[in-house]
Amino acid sequence: MKKLSMIVVSGLTAFSITSLQASELSYLYKDQRIMAAGGTNISTGGYSTSLFSNPAGIGKVSNEHGVVFELLGIQLGVSSDSEGLVTDLSDAIDSEETSQILDVFADYSGQTTHIDASNYTSLTNKHEKLAWSFGVLSAVDANFTPHANSYNLLEVQARAYGGITSALSYDFQPSELGDLTVGLGAKYIYQISYEGSITPSELVNFDTIGDNLQDKMESNGSAIAADLGVIYQFNVVTNPSIGLSILNIGDLDFDESYGSLPMTVNIGASIEPNIPYIKKTTVALDYVDVLNANQTRLYDLGDGDTATYTDIEDTDVVKRVRFGVSTLLYENSWSTFELAGGVYQGAYTAGMTFTALIFKVGFTTYQEQLGLAYGDQEDRRYNLNVSIGW
Repeated sequence: MKKLSMIVVSGLTAFSITSLQASELSYLYKDQRIMAAGGTNISTGGYSTSLFSNPAGIGKVSNEHGVVFELLGIQLGVSSDSEGLVTDLSDAIDSEETSQILDVFADYSGQTTHIDASNYTSLTNKHEKLAWSFGVLSAVDANFTPHANSYNLLEVQARAYGGITSALSYDFQPSELGDLTVGLGAKYIYQISYEGSITPSELVNFDTIGDNLQDKMESNGSAIAADLGVIYQFNVVTNPSIGLSILNIGDLDFDESYGSLPMTVNIGASIEPNIPYIKKTTVALDYVDVLNANQTRLYDLGDGDTATYTDIEDTDVVKRVRFGVSTLLYENSWSTFELAGGVYQGAYTAGMTFTALIFKVGFTTYQEQLGLAYGDQEDRRYNLNVSIGW
């Protein structure tokens, strides 16, 4: 187990997504609370992390208690079947027998295991019509996919990345019909990424695996991008809102390495129906990447020495539709409890968040589509968030 943990660190000190077939839509950060509600946040906002969906969303952060400070927002995520692969592969590596590693590859061939960890610390304030937010992001994510038969390789995509984020929003009231919030954001991100494969012999000769990963796969770089967004909320019953965001203006491009993000246009709509005995309910529908800027990356792993890929157009609609319902069940002077559920990429999401004084804990499950089209390859994931904030 110790040796596999070192792979995750060497590889997580570099790691993330995809398989021989394809990859998931690119992303920078997935807030556990937002993912619980189907990943919807374009027109709703309300969190410091809303700047990753729509910078205008920070204008919806509550100013009831003044400055919002979120410290140590730690998130951990894993695939549903990750324990089996991690345990079996670790035991096989410990045996130092190539045949046992090949047996594990055969047992889990084509099955992607995802692991991620992140921390987002931020400071957000809303004063009258003006809101601002600054944050520091650090994250790692990795995907391992064993391939048996003619390949006999462990496919890896991974990254370790971090940077600084900022956003500014302002509320206008162009008419009595509703309120317009305009947001502008910017972010600087540095990353180390790895794409390629590890052979059984490299796993057996574990002492040199770090150098092999670096020589064969490592790529690093930095990028700066801007974000622009608007939210219009109608002053009528249920507070219907519509939102539009343009993210990664200028592209977060790390020389086309894994982890690069294109500029995307995203739209959303939401309502806040009044339901008896529930403090607040939000129903939202989003459509992300309207212009299909994201591409699917297909890998050719070759003989394990080098890996090549082809980026092809991805126009799958189901992968871009998000629907969610979030409810604030109760709120008092020292605690809150929220439940959320929805549909993300054609599969259910569910989660809860409990806050007590300055402590917060949340849990979410969602399913990521990794294939060329909906249903080709699915990865059910579970996410835990533990944070301190006030």
